[in-house]
Amino acid sequence: MKYPSSIRNKLSLFLLIAILVPIAASILISYFYTKHSLKDEAVRENSNTVRQGATSVMNLLSQMNSISLYAYNNIQETNSLYNILERGRRDFIVENNLYSGLHGIAQSAKDIQQVYLYSDLADQSYLLIDGYLKREAGHAGLDGHYAQPSNKDDPYFEPPHPSHNYGMEEFPYSPTNTVLTIHRPVYRAPLKERIGILSIDFKLDGLRNIGNMLYDRGNEELYLLDDTGTVLYSSEEDLIGRKPAYAWLQHARYSFYKSGHFDWRDSSFDGIVVYEKFELIGRTWMVAKEIPNRYLYTNASRVLRINMLVLVTFLFVAVAATLFISVKLTTPIKKLTESIRKIKLGKMRLDIDWERSDEVGVLGHAIKNMVDTIDNLIMRELRLELANKDNQLKALQAQINPHFINNTLQSIGSVALHHRVPKIYELTASLGLMMRYHMNTEESIVPLSKEIAHTEAYLELQKQRFKERLVFRIEAEESILGALVPKMTLQPIVENCFKHGFGESMDAAEIRILARPEEDRLLLFVEDNGSGVSPGRLQELRSQIEQEASADIRGGGSGIGLMNVVSRLRLYYDESIQVSVGPAEPNGFAVVIRIPWRKAV
Repeated sequence: MKYPSSIRNKLSLFLLIAILVPIAASILISYFYTKHSLKDEAVRENSNTVRQGATSVMNLLSQMNSISLYAYNNIQETNSLYNILERGRRDFIVENNLYSGLHGIAQSAKDIQQVYLYSDLADQSYLLIDGYLKREAGHAGLDGHYAQPSNKDDPYFEPPHPSHNYGMEEFPYSPTNTVLTIHRPVYRAPLKERIGILSIDFKLDGLRNIGNMLYDRGNEELYLLDDTGTVLYSSEEDLIGRKPAYAWLQHARYSFYKSGHFDWRDSSFDGIVVYEKFELIGRTWMVAKEIPNRYLYTNASRVLRINMLVLVTFLFVAVAATLFISVKLTTPIKKLTESIRKIKLGKMRLDIDWERSDEVGVLGHAIKNMVDTIDNLIMRELRLELANKDNQLKALQAQINPHFINNTLQSIGSVALHHRVPKIYELTASLGLMMRYHMNTEESIVPLSKEIAHTEAYLELQKQRFKERLVFRIEAEESILGALVPKMTLQPIVENCFKHGFGESMDAAEIRILARPEEDRLLLFVEDNGSGVSPGRLQELRSQIEQEASADIRGGGSGIGLMNVVSRLRLYYDESIQVSVGPAEPNGFAVVIRIPWRKAV
C-alpha cells in the first residue's frame, strides 16, 4: 500500500531540505567570507599572543629594576652597599664587603653580564665580571653611557649597545656582545643626595627567549621598543639598538590606544600590525608584530579548501543519514497505526514491541502508566511545597533572633529610665545603635554622618571601660556629613587604638577624629596618644599598605583592621585613595585617609 502523503515522505523531504539548503548556503558563505573570518581570528590570536608577550617583557624589565634596588638591601647592616657608599671609605675591608655585595647582585639573575658601581664620596669605580673585581679611581668611563633620569627615584634604561668595560684600564677582557644596561642612582635617604651609581649590564637572552615565542620566524616580524623609538629586541637583529624609520611603526607608537591593530600598505610592508603598550617606571614600552598579507592569506586559502572538502563530504553523509533516519523512525509508527486500526475492527490488542526503549516504546508504556505518573507528580509537588514552607519558616526564624535582641535592649533601656538609671539607658542605646548598624546588611555605602554616629556609639561604650581617663573629640564640617563612604571605615581604625595603643594603666587616653573637605577629596584623620609604633614597624606598615597586605595594624589581630579598610577602599574607589600612617606628637599614632568626595544622589 502506498502513502503518497505519508509522514515518511514528508519527513524525508523536510530533512533533505533542512540539511541541503543550509549546507549549500554554508559552502557559498564560506567561499566568500572565510578569508575575512580567518583574518579576524588571526588578529584575535596575535593580539592575545602580543599581550602575553608584553606581560612577560614587563615582568622581565620589572625584575631588572628590582635587582637594581639591591643597593638599598640590608640598609640597617653596617657592611651593606648602601652604608659603604654613604661612608665613602675605600680600604681592604670595604672592598671585600663590596665584592660580596656586587657578587650577590651578579648571581641574582642568569642574564647579568657585569656589574659596575661608582662611589661619589670616595671617587672610586668598581667593576665585577665573571667573579673578578676591578677597581679604579674616578668614573671617566661612565661619561656618555649614563643619562640622569627625569625622576631621580627612577632608574635609567640604556638601550642595547655594545658591551664595554666602563673605561677601566688594564682590564683582562671586555666582551663585545650587545647588552641592555640599567643605571640606578643611589641617594642618601632622606636628603636625596646622590652617593653613588649602580649599573648592571644584562644580556639580551631573556628578551630573545620571550620574543622567539611570539612570532613565526621567516614569515612574521616582531619589535620591542622603548619610548624613544629605540629597538630593544627585533626579529631583525641588525635593528637592535637602532631607531627604525618605518612609517607603520611610528603610527603605532603615536597611537592614542594602548593596544590594537590596523591594516597597513605601502612600499615596504603590506599586511596587519598588532601592537601592545605598557607603562613601567614612568616610561611607555611597546611590543609590535607585523603579519604580511601573503602569509596570512596563504593559510586562509588552505583552510578554506579543507573547510569546503569537509562540508561536501558531510553533505553526502547527511543525505544518506536523512533517508535512513526517516525510514527507521516511521516504520514503528506505521505498525502502531495498523494496530490501532485493528482495534477499531474489534481486535483489542496493541501489536507493538513493548521491549523497545525509543520514543515508540515510551509512548506505549506511557499509556499504561499514565495514572501512576500523574499520582507520583502530585505527591512530588506536595513534598516540594512542604519543604519550601519549612525553608521559609527557618529563614523567618533566622531573622527573628537579631531583632529580638535589639527589641530586648530597647526594653532594658526603658526599664533603666523607669528606675532612674540613665547611664544604663545610654549604654544600651549605644549598643542598640551599633547592632542596628551591623544588622543592616543592605547598605554597604553610607553617609559620613552614619559612620560618625556608629563610631561615637562605640566610643561611648569604651568610655564606660576607661571612665574619665578617656577623652575623645570628633570634628566634622556640616557640609560633608552627606558624603558617601564605605561602611565600617572609621570604627575599625578607632578600635585599633584600644587594641594596640591604650593600656589599662594609662592615666589619660585621648582620641581625635577629624573629617574635612580638600578640594574634590574627603580627608579622614584619626589620632591617639597611645604607645605608638617603632620606626621599623612603621616602615613595615607603610609597605603593607602599598601591597594591601592582609595584616592588622600594630601586630597581628584577626578582626577588621587597617589593612582590611584599605583593601575595601581600593575596591570601591580603585586606586584613587591615599592612606598614610605616622607618629603623633608628642606620642601616639595617626592615620590619614584621603578619598574621592561622593555625595548621595
